[in-house]
Amino acid sequence: MLRLFKTVILLCSLSFVLGCKEKKKHLFTKLDSDDTNINFRNTLFEDGPLNVLNYTYFYNGGGVAIGDINNDGLQDILFTGNMVKNRLFLNKGNFKFEDITDKSGVAEKQGWCTGATMVDINGDGKLDIYICRSADVNPSRRKNLLFINNGNLTFTEKAEEYGLADPGYSTQASFFDYDKDGDLDCFIINHSLHKYTTGAQENPGLRNERNPDFANKLYRNDNGHFTDVSLQAGILSNVFTFGLGLAVSDVNNDGWPDIYVSNDFNEPDYLFINQHNGTFKEQLSQCMDYASLFSMGSIMIRASCM
Repeated sequence: MLRLFKTVILLCSLSFVLGCKEKKKHLFTKLDSDDTNINFRNTLFEDGPLNVLNYTYFYNGGGVAIGDINNDGLQDILFTGNMVKNRLFLNKGNFKFEDITDKSGVAEKQGWCTGATMVDINGDGKLDIYICRSADVNPSRRKNLLFINNGNLTFTEKAEEYGLADPGYSTQASFFDYDKDGDLDCFIINHSLHKYTTGAQENPGLRNERNPDFANKLYRNDNGHFTDVSLQAGILSNVFTFGLGLAVSDVNNDGWPDIYVSNDFNEPDYLFINQHNGTFKEQLSQCMDYASLFSMGSIMIRASCM
């Protein structure tokens, strides 16, 4: 018994020592918000008609985008809020940030903001900001926002002007050159509503019904203005489309970008393979032996598509 007791003590001591050594190997250190000045909270209030019973994705959260908005070599941070204002933090170096939200104008138009992307959409060398919106029953308050960088830490909202004020229930957007014409095009994933979370098996005919508010959208960049070419490009959607994850990658290694969309609930994920002629083919079953249902996200992938 004494020998067993000594063995246990020895093992506990070794665990403690190894645990201490393990802590020294950590690559990241948690920084206090009082030091960084990053104090964003996406606070939600279940008040009135907007709650988790009426809106399935009430607790999905907002978005984050990181990029150098003033070309000083430091990465700045944008947070989007659902029921609170978007916040933009300018990196001052040494993990110190300045809240420039009010000056920048990124919270001028609010609504239920979701995914965010920093992208130089007009090719002027300055990062612009694209923000998706969702939840609101009023389509005018769901229109996605495009903040063009003025070069002085301020932004001007111009989504309508650029043709990117999509009024769907948007989750996220990605910008890439799908047709290899030298400019950035846009793909947006939208999601359906609570009443379509079930019924796919009982009503298979509904898979032929398309609602633009729920549909995936491909916008082609035509000399700085974006045109919805989803249908002619072969981008499929229906009322059971619940796009929650978006990944763009050259899946079949042919040198052209393909698109993977993760769908929640009953609709299988979509894998749109680039056909090199401005169109895509949905080929999930040809490229994947297995795929999840109720998908909530995705990462860059490689597959073998014949």
